[in-house]
Amino acid sequence: MKDTAVLLIDCPDRKGLVARVSWLLYERGANILHADQHQDHDLGLFFMRVEWALGGPENGEAGGGEDGANGFDLEGFRAAFAPLAAELGMRWQLSSSARLPRVALFCSQYLHCMADLLHRWRTGELPCEIPVIISNHRDVEKLAEFYEIPFALLTVTAATREEAEVQQLELLAQHEVDLVVLARYMQVLSPKFVSRYPASIINVHHSFLPAFSGAKPYHAAHARGVKLIGATKAFLI
Repeated sequence: MKDTAVLLIDCPDRKGLVARVSWLLYERGANILHADQHQDHDLGLFFMRVEWALGGPENGEAGGGEDGANGFDLEGFRAAFAPLAAELGMRWQLSSSARLPRVALFCSQYLHCMADLLHRWRTGELPCEIPVIISNHRDVEKLAEFYEIPFALLTVTAATREEAEVQQLELLAQHEVDLVVLARYMQVLSPKFVSRYPASIINVHHSFLPAFSGAKPYHAAHARGVKLIGATKAFLI
């Protein structure tokens, strides 16, 4: 897999945003591989994801890395993009595939999402590091042992919820986690927890939400005669 960089943007929508970003990348010799954008007309927001090669601009050869040696100067682009982002009111993230994201997996008792994620990680389909699996039940412990990933059991009750979240956040900081994935973690996270990882928590859940919320969404959907089921994911911000 070639070394690439990814730029994520969200900001107030206006004319010329795509042109301003793509022109700056062109000026700095970027070979764009993928570009997606979306406008939320109701909220007046613009979203963009751009991925480009960190190698030579013409053949995409590897070798860019974080310092731009023998390829795209990523840090130089970061410095050049910051004033543009400030001018246009952009929130933005710039990352490189040269550094794998560190992902913590949360799970309760339903293991199908966890098993699928771990299999895809082991086969290389999910390029990341998984330094810890956190659960409020022991059901997932055997899976963690099989994949040789540290496992942390933190029981959560109404009385211990706040204390458990403090311990969870300490573990995430200790393992330098970038992204939290809730793979059927059947607990509600507090606003304080979510604020520590804004837009860096993914919740994998059934596609009934938000139509059928609560403890028994499958029962409620069945009672309403729903014929289709699937899975979706959402970022918590």
